[in-house]
Amino acid sequence: MILQTLAFTTILLSASTDHKFGLTEAMPRIDGTIRIGSYNMLNFFDQKDDPTLQGDYDDFGDNPGPTSLDRCKELATIIRELDADVLSLQEVESQEALGWFNDEYLKDMGYKYVISEEVGYYRGIEQSILSRFPVTDVKTWRNADLTKIERIGGGWTEIPAGEDSITFQRSPLCVTIQTPEGYKLTILGVHHKAGKNAWHRELEALQIAKYIKSMTEEDPERNIAVIGDFNAQPWDRSVRVYLRNGMTDALSHRAVHLKWDDNSPLRKTHTSGRVIDFIMLNAPAVGELVVDSGFVLGSDHPEYDWRNDPIPTGYSSDHCALAVDLVPIEGKGSTLHGAPWPDSLTKTALRNSPPEKAIVQSKPKTDSESIPPDGAPFLASKRSKVFHKADCGNAKRISEKNQVGFPSFEDAEGAGKRPAKCCKPTAN
Repeated sequence: MILQTLAFTTILLSASTDHKFGLTEAMPRIDGTIRIGSYNMLNFFDQKDDPTLQGDYDDFGDNPGPTSLDRCKELATIIRELDADVLSLQEVESQEALGWFNDEYLKDMGYKYVISEEVGYYRGIEQSILSRFPVTDVKTWRNADLTKIERIGGGWTEIPAGEDSITFQRSPLCVTIQTPEGYKLTILGVHHKAGKNAWHRELEALQIAKYIKSMTEEDPERNIAVIGDFNAQPWDRSVRVYLRNGMTDALSHRAVHLKWDDNSPLRKTHTSGRVIDFIMLNAPAVGELVVDSGFVLGSDHPEYDWRNDPIPTGYSSDHCALAVDLVPIEGKGSTLHGAPWPDSLTKTALRNSPPEKAIVQSKPKTDSESIPPDGAPFLASKRSKVFHKADCGNAKRISEKNQVGFPSFEDAEGAGKRPAKCCKPTAN
């Protein structure tokens, strides 16, 4: 089998000190492929007042109010540069709003199929799809009951007391696209619950994994992608739910070429410096993945408090866009190979986002608490300087007599331990 590698030249863009993550330009398209992508449009509301959105979440109020025309132009610049054939979008007001945006700013991009569905979120933003290919089987699960999901094993985040009515904060949007040649791909556009709600994201991921299992039991060869804003990093339990249920992070193979692995600014997708947006493919769909085609497309991220401050004028989004290329023929992804990222597209982010300095280990705190190992979310050896998540394979190898448990990340650190690199424990 002959591998084809795409060569190209590019014009170096003027460097911006506000460009921190991802490439400065999209990788060029490869003949014979389709491109699928994801982009969180950050509270995209159109210029028309929606009477159904009033009070605290009035689309013409200040939370956040209509998207400025300057921001519309910046969003369109990113989407045009990405040039995805199928683009999963998050935080869009409505189908009417997306249709207006498509007509005003993307009218020559070929997005004939504009889908946006209400997904149960009280703030009035939806999950959406722009596609050059026909879209069928549109479905959401707004009222899915997540309270009865079985969580097998340890290490899950504790569900707060009183949470007896749990649904998706934003239901997945499930669609199937079909190319002119007949290739089909089912896409679940996701936007997992944000904030310190790891338990909720875990339940959402487990439920989506059940949907995928049901689909593949009906058709084992069905191509499935889960795309969007996961609000969790690669080592977090909700993301690992997908990986442990047969999904592949389609951009993860790039990490082996990067100096800082997932900590590289070329892989980060959010202005906070985290990797929280993904394109996951099931085993059949991985067969069509073009190796090394994935990339993150960055935009300017000036310094501002993204949690509390108004969105700066002309600022596109707090998220970067991302994409991968597929050969739309079953099992033919390995017949093509993506090009290496050129230095001209990477050096701005590498220069503006140097690797973080090593954290100096603080002295143990006298008020740190340890608990019995059984049921503890974090484990360490009495003889080691690191601590693990309870379900980490290395944690399970610690002899019983040396095991010590900690009820929280802070207690483990307070005992003078540092997070193990193998499972990368984090504070929820």
